[in-house]
Amino acid sequence: MIRDAENPMLRLRTAAFLAAAAGAVLVALPAAGGEAGRSATAMEPPQAALLRNIAFTQRLDNLVPLQSQLTDDHGRRVTLGECMNGRPTVFVLAYYRCPMLCNQVLNGMARAVQALDFKPGVDFEIVVVSFDPTDTWELAADKKQSVVHVFSRDGDPAGWHFLVGQERTVRALADSVGFQYQYDPATQQYAHASGIVVLTPAGRVSKYFYGIDYPTRDLRLGLVEASAGRIGTAVDELLLYCFHYDPLTGRYGLAIIRIIRAAGALTVASIIGYIGVSVRRERKAARQAVAFPGDADATGRAVKWA
Repeated sequence: MIRDAENPMLRLRTAAFLAAAAGAVLVALPAAGGEAGRSATAMEPPQAALLRNIAFTQRLDNLVPLQSQLTDDHGRRVTLGECMNGRPTVFVLAYYRCPMLCNQVLNGMARAVQALDFKPGVDFEIVVVSFDPTDTWELAADKKQSVVHVFSRDGDPAGWHFLVGQERTVRALADSVGFQYQYDPATQQYAHASGIVVLTPAGRVSKYFYGIDYPTRDLRLGLVEASAGRIGTAVDELLLYCFHYDPLTGRYGLAIIRIIRAAGALTVASIIGYIGVSVRRERKAARQAVAFPGDADATGRAVKWA
């Protein structure tokens, strides 16, 4: 009698059965997971489902619609391009009746701008657009006054633009910078992300800064890069070399490799300088030896006879 373990046909049948069973399990798992996922989604609170559609996706180098027709805080019809005035721009999406997050974003931006030595309206512009189509230009004017007051109690409002617009226009603006938001009827508020965007003078997306706190150094470097050299100093250029922008965090961090290279170049320059000084000293000593009559001592230096 042949044992099962020694029967090739039986082994093949057993392997085929196990493979078929494993395949059936694998096929069943996604279906079961899908049912569980649908059940979890069905039980998910409406606010949680709303937040899953909120994002701030980076669209670097994307061109914002500069011809968008908006209304400023004086009730005048303007375009986004007119407000940018050919300068690098801090661009913010917020709605003026937001009870919390938008205020923190705007105040954080105002504090960061306050510490800059660049002047709004001269070196760069600040453009805030409400994504609530029911906001009015009067609300924009009130919000502008409160935010500029945070910037400086006697602050010049020049360079600060608070705008409102129609839903389709503002939605296109938000999409151009990857800003997604949704209205929640239950709370009568908007769910949205937080952050600011730096645009180039040509209206292209240059940098994102997330959250509600924007370090002045980071914002300054972002404006310098966005300006293509129109503003900034040699110190800024050095900082740009030593720091690099991390698009995942929206922050500037030390560029260690660049610093190591700079330190290596400085070390090589120091060695070359030392060699040059040493050579000049040796040549000077040799010329002095020729100038003195008499013999030279063991070191080769001339000995002057009494």
